[in-house]
Amino acid sequence: HEDHNITVVLGTEAIKQGVGRYMQGTRIDYIFESDPNTWTLDNGSSSNIGNSSRYQRKVTMFGLFGRADYSYKGKYLATFTIRRDASSKFGSKNRWGNFPSASLGWRMSEENFMKSIKWLDMLKLRLSWGALGNNAVDNYEYQSVYNKDNYVLGNSVVPGLAQIQLANAMVSWETTYVTNIGLDFSLFGSKLDGTIELFNKDTHDILIDLPAPLLVGNASIPTQNAARVRNRGVEMNLKWNHRIGKVNYFVGGNFTFIDNEVTRFKGEERSISGTNMIQEGYPINIQYVLAVDRILQTDEDMLFVEKMIKDAPLDPTTGQRVNPFASYGTPKKGDFLYKDLNGDGVIDDNDKYAVGHGLAPRLTYGFSLGAEWNGFDFSCLFQGNAGLQVYWQDKFYMGYINYGDVINKEIAEGAWREGRTNATYPRLLTGLNTLNAQPSDFWVQNKSYLRLKNVQIGYKIPKKLLQKLDISQLRLYTSLENMLTFTSYKGIDPEISGTTYPTMKQITVGVNVVF
Repeated sequence: HEDHNITVVLGTEAIKQGVGRYMQGTRIDYIFESDPNTWTLDNGSSSNIGNSSRYQRKVTMFGLFGRADYSYKGKYLATFTIRRDASSKFGSKNRWGNFPSASLGWRMSEENFMKSIKWLDMLKLRLSWGALGNNAVDNYEYQSVYNKDNYVLGNSVVPGLAQIQLANAMVSWETTYVTNIGLDFSLFGSKLDGTIELFNKDTHDILIDLPAPLLVGNASIPTQNAARVRNRGVEMNLKWNHRIGKVNYFVGGNFTFIDNEVTRFKGEERSISGTNMIQEGYPINIQYVLAVDRILQTDEDMLFVEKMIKDAPLDPTTGQRVNPFASYGTPKKGDFLYKDLNGDGVIDDNDKYAVGHGLAPRLTYGFSLGAEWNGFDFSCLFQGNAGLQVYWQDKFYMGYINYGDVINKEIAEGAWREGRTNATYPRLLTGLNTLNAQPSDFWVQNKSYLRLKNVQIGYKIPKKLLQKLDISQLRLYTSLENMLTFTSYKGIDPEISGTTYPTMKQITVGVNVVF
């Protein structure tokens, strides 16, 4: 029926990688080295034998998929898909994974009760849900791995095998479930177009390393499907197109806000790598650092140090007061005084706390604008992010000095020195004394920024001037990239990590010719 439209697609997919093995042997010091016809292994010296072999692990995947699209009068839309995938990285009981998805759409603007709204050109409501599979795991973790080793039998050393990797027969697919609710619209004679979308992305069965009992010995522990991460947020895109007299212009913008949280990991246990921490209830790789109370600059400041030493807790084994600064060193004038956040009277790693929202910005955004008039055109694009705080210390920006290294100018001029009470950085210490270089919130940088990514100005030569040249269009233009950046970040470039090659500024002049 013409009111109904159905499309069905069925397919299959097969992938095979890493099939094959090889062996090789070598000898040198041949009897007749000048004659290649004698270059056989047997003719080489038996005292210089080399051999090797390698098995290139086989990885195969096989998938079946189907998709059905349905439309009724162009107003009611539905799409259903299903994938059934198998991967050789998993054991026979967990090899297959099923990943369905569905989406529904309603063109509300096509309904009769919406026809009277003259300023509404198009309004569409969307709802979707789907599952995606991921087999990003090492090969054959579901099997035990052995390596040749020696053992003692009857007072003799004999060759044998030793288990070097335990098996996880239950290892299986990571699955990400995505739910979206969206609204597409076009208003005022298609002058204003936009989309608004809410999303929730839940990844289950993420492979992580869990603790294991000591009885497993030196064998490596396989990863297990145990973690879960949730990303939820909102996206919006808007664009306004209009004409005033002879001027056509547009203004557009977009933003994405994401909230990330580890919803299942290892209970209260943390996983810490450098300053990055993973723990349930926090964003992935949130910064985990000490808190700086102040830079000690006066005699009054030093009274805090003396009081902490005087009021330090007693060592239960000796009955003597412990050194509250034993972990990093007793601070002097010009040094950081770290906060005792857990209140135990001692400054150590137990006083670290979580800062920021991980290694990805919570908000990314951009906006553009442009215009055309009498052959002239102009456009520009801004982009930026907010809500990104990261720990940063390297040779360009650090709390200590090494002989032969260059000192950052801001740190050198702001560092404390005797008699100074308004220092913005601690005193300069050599690399042997890392008291002031401990990972702390003082060295956590706000990488929020707004950057003018591109500006372009052009002019199209009138066609009547091009007729004799047999050219249909000639446009002259100049383009400027990355010329302005607004940020409080003290590094070279907020778009990169650390001190590496920054985003280049470029000026381009060009000609577009169409014959």
